[in-house]
Amino acid sequence: MVLQAILTTLILAAPAGNEAPPAPGTVGHYAVLTCRVDTPPPIGSVDIICGPREDVRNTTSVWWQLDIRANADTNTAPLVQVRALTDRMPLASGNAPLRFERYLVRVPQAGETLEYRNLHTGRAWLPGWGGFQDHFVPRQARGAARQTGLPETGEYLGHVLTLRSTGKNARWDAWADAKVLDLDPELLVGTGRAFKDKEGHRLPQTPKPQDYTYLPFTEEDYRVMFDAGINLFCVEPQHEQLVRTRPAFYIRGAGDGKTALQYPADLYRSNYLGPVMFMDEPAILLIADKNTQGKLGCSSAAAAALERRVRAGYHSSDDYGRYALERPNSGKRINTGDMRLDQFDFPAWETLYETAHYQMRGGCNGIVHEGRYQLADFDKAVAKFTHNDRKHTAEQLLRYHYAFLRGGTRPFDKFWGTAIYGQCDPAIAPKAVTLAYDMGARYIWYWTSDHDHHLLWVEQMELTRTLRKHAAEHPRKSIFGPKPVTDTAILLPDGFIASMEGLPWVPAPGNDPTKGEALQKYQRLMERLMTSVQAACDRNEDFDITVDDGREIAGYRKVVRITE
Repeated sequence: MVLQAILTTLILAAPAGNEAPPAPGTVGHYAVLTCRVDTPPPIGSVDIICGPREDVRNTTSVWWQLDIRANADTNTAPLVQVRALTDRMPLASGNAPLRFERYLVRVPQAGETLEYRNLHTGRAWLPGWGGFQDHFVPRQARGAARQTGLPETGEYLGHVLTLRSTGKNARWDAWADAKVLDLDPELLVGTGRAFKDKEGHRLPQTPKPQDYTYLPFTEEDYRVMFDAGINLFCVEPQHEQLVRTRPAFYIRGAGDGKTALQYPADLYRSNYLGPVMFMDEPAILLIADKNTQGKLGCSSAAAAALERRVRAGYHSSDDYGRYALERPNSGKRINTGDMRLDQFDFPAWETLYETAHYQMRGGCNGIVHEGRYQLADFDKAVAKFTHNDRKHTAEQLLRYHYAFLRGGTRPFDKFWGTAIYGQCDPAIAPKAVTLAYDMGARYIWYWTSDHDHHLLWVEQMELTRTLRKHAAEHPRKSIFGPKPVTDTAILLPDGFIASMEGLPWVPAPGNDPTKGEALQKYQRLMERLMTSVQAACDRNEDFDITVDDGREIAGYRKVVRITE
């Protein structure tokens, strides 16, 4: 009998696998237990309020709200309030992710109430932090018993929640003042700077390069950019308020003093992407590094070194790392317990588009090419290998570059795009942005600053208007969905970087017979690649260029292997 009583007690205390959700109006008051020694938690308490039921898409969903405070006093204004409509309560048992139908955030100190939606689906768009549902939404801790339908112990922001009290009949009022932000995560258009040129016209760059005069964006400039279709901004902290309540994404650092990032409130803003816009030119930095200069003797060495450099930098808290927000700011560090502040969704910004596959294999989430597209230069470079002075079209030039970008990212289900530079032929630039969109690019960026690299602000606006008009007239399928079947995949040998330029790993002729053999192999592979590309162009085929590294090649009607 004693044993039976003990077992009965344990069964009653264990969380049910399919427990009934708390009744509407139920509220749980949780204190926060820090998970770092001798370090206070970043917040003091969390209240969770169970709201009404609502039928959505033939399924009953439930509203809930988090009130997150700096202390335990429920009379103080919350740091942030989060309200959502999901298929079940967040503190229910089980590990299945919640299905969000709506997602709203209120920041009392800023006087802002915002609802975030995906422009294309009309459904909730959540912040992009890695593990958002695991860390920014409370979860039931293992072994937790329940009171009034709520667990006694939870996990949240890398710390532990402990239930202090429960209540009933909590008031639930609609947030009638919420501003809806319809965000487009499938096409990110913008520049990496928060300033523009004063001149408004191109400066001659010969016989001596001239730089432009740069002016910070004004409130009126932001209005012009919003109207044109820019939806990605790098902002100085003091200008964040001009962007964060608009249907656009923004990037900013942690700031300091009055402009400091507000934790955790600002990380609940779905249009705040984090402090990093891109990883800066991994392949170019590999070439320029004095530690590798003269040592990149072959293409495979460069490919292997590049892959590992990307992996080391991307999975770090360095300037271009996914964990950059974890670094101490002004000598202080956010107490995140065992949680990682993971901004994983950003690309490399790169000149050497031919390295896309190896950078994706290193872990980066995408690649944007530095577009300086010039037909005469392209024709001359191709003729070196084909020995044919063929005149290509602008579309053929662009398809060659984009084939590496799309082909390099597709095997990893990652993203690509192009950035238009001042050196790009102005006659090609409109085709560059619209064709990139048609081929599935996620990023259309512009370079601002640095002499002839700079693309005039007025040209950025005109290209953006052209792109937005084209996109409205030619809607495409979601880039987050299954990839469309493409005509041809052109496969390069693993370790080979098909560069048309004189880079360190491109063999040079000389007295060493091994270098001569390497040069002949390189020229053969490049000639076969160019011949295959031109044949695909002549047949009006849509093609990708990728690496034959043993992965399954799927989604193509034909495969062409470039071999010895």
